[in-house]
Amino acid sequence: MAETYSLAAEVRETTKKSARDTRAKGRVPGVLYGHGVDTQAFSVDYSEFLRLIRRAGQSSLVDLDFNGKKTKVLIHKYDQDPVQDTFTHIDLMAVNLKEKTMVHVPLEFVGESEAVKSKGGVLNIAHTSLDIRCLPSDIPHEIEVDISGLANIHDHISIADLKLSDDIEIMNLDEDTQLCSIMGRAAEEEDLDAPIEMPDADLAPEKDKEEA
Repeated sequence: MAETYSLAAEVRETTKKSARDTRAKGRVPGVLYGHGVDTQAFSVDYSEFLRLIRRAGQSSLVDLDFNGKKTKVLIHKYDQDPVQDTFTHIDLMAVNLKEKTMVHVPLEFVGESEAVKSKGGVLNIAHTSLDIRCLPSDIPHEIEVDISGLANIHDHISIADLKLSDDIEIMNLDEDTQLCSIMGRAAEEEDLDAPIEMPDADLAPEKDKEEA
């Protein structure tokens, strides 16, 4: 079962001034909605949320301690200031543990490719995350992509190569979609592009010399 994290929240007012005051106090305003809850405004401690997002990301279940009870939620969305890169707002979605949900999960590329290490290849990453559908308790923190099997230029890993539980469904992409590949020039391509050496005029066949 996926690891669960905790976050404490407090009720807040919903005026614009209230949101500004909340941020000034070192807290982040947010909204809770989803399964079995009425839409409610809340705030959380900024430092606590920062630690949570660093550890859990957006693909982990969170126990939200709010209004005297705990609710299973996912971090559905968060907004950040474009200049200061600070959190300005959070959307938390309450989930039904018995119903599948769709969530955005990052890819983690692990291992070392022999093609990159010794053949001059460059790892080209086409996708850094996937949308998956599964029960909330089956949501992985990340999906590992092992590149150690990429031994040659043009080798690649597609969705079909991933080792995932049968309970996880990948959304919006076909099985042959490439997640990463090794770019570069294979040795046989370099040989084909090598310049062709023309014979020296003095070494031309005798017949050609006579005709000249």
